[in-house]
Amino acid sequence: MKVIPIVTIVGVPNTGKSTLFNRLTGRRKALVHPEPGMTRDVFRLPMLLDGHPVFLQDSGGFFPDNADITEEINRRVLREAERSDLVVFLCDGKRELLGYEKDLFLAVRRLNSRMITVINKVDDPERHVIPSSYYQLKTELIPVSAEHDLGINSLRSDMATAIGENVPARSLDMSDASRISIVGKPNVGKSSLINRILNDDHLIVSPIPGTTRDSIDLAITRKGQELVLVDNAGIRKLQKVREDTESVAVIRAQKDIQAADLVILVLDVSRKLDQNDLFIAGHVIKSTKPVILAANKWDLVSASQAPHLVEQGIRQRLHALHFAPLHLISAKTGKNVFRLLDSAERIHHTLKEGIRTPHLNRVLNQIYTEKRLLTKNGRTFKSKYATVESRHPFFIRLNARHSDHLKNPDEMFLKKRLTEKLELWGIPIFIKITASPR
Repeated sequence: MKVIPIVTIVGVPNTGKSTLFNRLTGRRKALVHPEPGMTRDVFRLPMLLDGHPVFLQDSGGFFPDNADITEEINRRVLREAERSDLVVFLCDGKRELLGYEKDLFLAVRRLNSRMITVINKVDDPERHVIPSSYYQLKTELIPVSAEHDLGINSLRSDMATAIGENVPARSLDMSDASRISIVGKPNVGKSSLINRILNDDHLIVSPIPGTTRDSIDLAITRKGQELVLVDNAGIRKLQKVREDTESVAVIRAQKDIQAADLVILVLDVSRKLDQNDLFIAGHVIKSTKPVILAANKWDLVSASQAPHLVEQGIRQRLHALHFAPLHLISAKTGKNVFRLLDSAERIHHTLKEGIRTPHLNRVLNQIYTEKRLLTKNGRTFKSKYATVESRHPFFIRLNARHSDHLKNPDEMFLKKRLTEKLELWGIPIFIKITASPR
């Protein structure tokens, strides 16, 4: 079976690559911003060309300077261009061809002859004159306006023709994939963690805080189960964000938490948890999503710290996430990394299978014998009957004589015991008490 072809959009900064990417995929996923260099990673989404699936990639803008992060972006652009089934070389039709832009074109063509050249920002096709310098490229020029959706259908046909026989006749369906959003403050190692999982350098990994500015979807298959990993921008409190571009990415990351099926919260175990960690944990808790805690950089402290003491310290600071599995990992060495996916698969299986009502009620009756639970009005609480009302989020309805809420410590005790006895690790439990007819 042939693999799904990959199409990569390549060009210098500010030619409209992300705008074209969004237009072709029909999703506003890649960030669009007037500041050059907004896209730093290679970002991939599925799309259809003439009814056939392909992966479209939005690459980072190619810069001519020698900064470390720039050199990494440039190497990534050229490598992805070489391995692609088709390269869409995008230019800005509102200006002349740049010298280093021509050099990039020639370098890409040497690596991959399957390339089409697109002139973007042709907003008025009848009056627009493509700058003569582009004809130095000695190739067909395809005029489009990604912003105004002009020439896009024709471009789609040209792309499908250029790929030709590489397009397989099979459908692409990620509808059953579990979406895992990987979040944390800047520089805790989120991209490094995904790289270790993928055993590939698909993402840029840099010690510069804030390197990942957009969320990035990466589809993988493990043990027959489809997963989508989302590497989000590092989340800071918005009042601490200085760059406008970064604030957009932070808001996007918060939205991606809401859209996730499961959240992996990455912490830097080599440093003390700070207010930013607690801020992010608060957003994760409010999302009502299943959660896994990944205490990264364990390789930096494992020789001097006892694991149970480290875990105890984290649990004390993040007591509201008592239900979340905690793994001491090292994205650098790979230690315990795949335990995260094992936990994710167990959570997915538990939610899919559900909890049988008779078993739930038996467990509750056992818990009621362990401790006398009190309502906020001082009444002894014991439910008559319980059911799982929903799994996303996980709501348990307790039918009792009165609808009084439990005292906070007693409700926490009940949730913890339900988590342990029903093995609902990673799944936040919400309790709803209703009065049943006497």
